[in-house]
Order: sequence, then structure tokens, then C-alpha cells
Amino acid sequence: MPSTLASPRVFGPDPLSFSGRQGQRYWIELPCVLTGAAGVDERLSGYPLAVFQPHGRPLEETPLVIGLQGIAAPYQWSEFIVPTLLDMGIACAMFDTPFAGERSLIRTHSGDIVSELVPLVKRRVRVGGEIMPRFMEVVGRDLFFVRDLLAERHGLTDERLALFGVSLGALLCSFAFTRDGLGQRLLCAIGHSDLRLFARSYAPALTPILATAPVRLLGRMAALFNAPWLTATTEFSAILNALGRDYPYLRAANPMSYVDRVEPGRRARFLVGAADPVVRPEDAGAVARTFPDGECYVVPGLDHGGDGFVDHVRYYLGTQLGDWAW
Repeated sequence: MPSTLASPRVFGPDPLSFSGRQGQRYWIELPCVLTGAAGVDERLSGYPLAVFQPHGRPLEETPLVIGLQGIAAPYQWSEFIVPTLLDMGIACAMFDTPFAGERSLIRTHSGDIVSELVPLVKRRVRVGGEIMPRFMEVVGRDLFFVRDLLAERHGLTDERLALFGVSLGALLCSFAFTRDGLGQRLLCAIGHSDLRLFARSYAPALTPILATAPVRLLGRMAALFNAPWLTATTEFSAILNALGRDYPYLRAANPMSYVDRVEPGRRARFLVGAADPVVRPEDAGAVARTFPDGECYVVPGLDHGGDGFVDHVRYYLGTQLGDWAW
């Protein structure tokens, strides 16, 4: 059932400060259908948008980076990129994806996807792998909406647009980049563009067992005994298990299904850690080689975030966007 929101609505902007830099914050309500439960989908339709622009550069000549964070992670986790980009004369925008930050049902900003699914369990709203195609479509639409909003209200009409994604954000940005041709550069950190490989590496070894029907039945029974977290864990494992398989209905959600649409000259870059327990460097390297202009950089000792991540990403953005700096 669709959201009761009739049309897009934009509120603001209001002042916002990140790392001593002044920006603006909008609240956007853009109807989406993710779960089929009207009340839940309406809650997931509203999200914050943060915008930061450099001073002293003509608006129509200012490049833009739109950034997305990882699974259930609030956009504020990307705050550290703001000074780096502004000092280069590049504007940046960030917004929450569904089940993250202020665009969630619990709004704890914890980055814990299982906790985000607990309210669905309590409402007896079931989701499976079929949510991923809808998820990709919704965020892809949001990326275009944000780009157009910033062109209209902020004068950011320069064709130089880069999509920056962290972990799951890398997949989401990749979908808009490959399928819909959005952006001239794709910059992924601790993530890559292959949905199936990403799910397989993200899933723990016990996922196939947790995803079996008997275990999921026990998980649903646990909700009856006030243990919704266990139910949410088994349901999330089932989703991961589905995403890691080559089901036809999931191919449409995999950015790699559209990599042949990427023209030469549109760069795809991947920064991953050699010690990452979630994203396999060899997978990221293989994905990079499928792009006409793709490269993968493996950082020794770096895991899935952690120590050194911020400094490495700042350097990564500086080198990959250096020719866009003023």
C-alpha cells in the first residue's frame, strides 16, 4: 500500500554546522514504498539533507559530491569529508537512506541494522530479499531529486558530479551510476558495486543455517515471547542469504547488471582495506576491472572502517578529485 504522502515536500533550509563549517539542512518528504505497510513506509519517506558549499567559487562552476553512508548509518558519520571538500572548492551533500539516522523507526543513530528491524517485527511486517530492488529504486530516485533540488535552489548546475558511498552506500551509489548514468565519478570506500558478492562477504558463516525455514520459524515464535531481537536477527540473515544468491528478481537490483552502460571516461574507484572482514579486496579488484575506467586501491592493515579510515578517505577524495579543485 503506498504512503499517504501525496507529493514531494521540502522544508527549510535551517542552519547547520559540521566541523566548524557552516551549511544548511533541509527536511524532505518524498513518498516511497518499501515494506508495503503504509505507516512504516510513510516514516521511511522523510529524510534530512545536509548541504555545504564553498565560498568564492562561481556556483555554476562548482563541482558537487553526494555522499551516502553504510547500512543503518546516519549521514553524520560522513561529517569528516566536509572540510576536505570545501577546502578544494567542491560542494557536498549528504542524506539519510532508509533505516538510517532520522529516516528510521527507532532513530538511535547506532548503525545497527538488526535493531532497526525490531520495530518491523513488533508490527508483524515481514521483509525479505525482495526489499532490495525497492530499496535501490528509492535511493536512486532520491539521488536524482537531491541533484535537481541543489541545482534549482543552490545554483549547483556544473556537470561535475561525483557519488561517494561508504559500505552499503557504495552499492547504492553504484546503482544510480551504472543503471541511470548519474554522475561522472563513482568513489566507493570499504565497498564495491556487486550486490551478490557484497552480501556473500558480509554474511557470517552461520547465515545459511540461520536462514533455513525451521530456524526462521523459531525466530518468529521468539517474538511471541517478547524476544523480537532474535526474530530480527534470523530475518536479516534470511535477507543476506537471498542477496548472496543469483535469483533472477535480484539481478535488476545489482549494479553490475548495468555496467555495460558505463561509458569510457566515467571513473569508478574503490578504496578497500586488506584486513577488512566484511568486503573482500579481491572482490573489489574484480569489480573494478569490469568498468571501462576502474581502479581498486587496497590499504594494508585497514579493516571495515576503524583506525586510519578517516585519514585514508580524506587522502582518497583529495587525489581522486584533485583536478576538480579550484
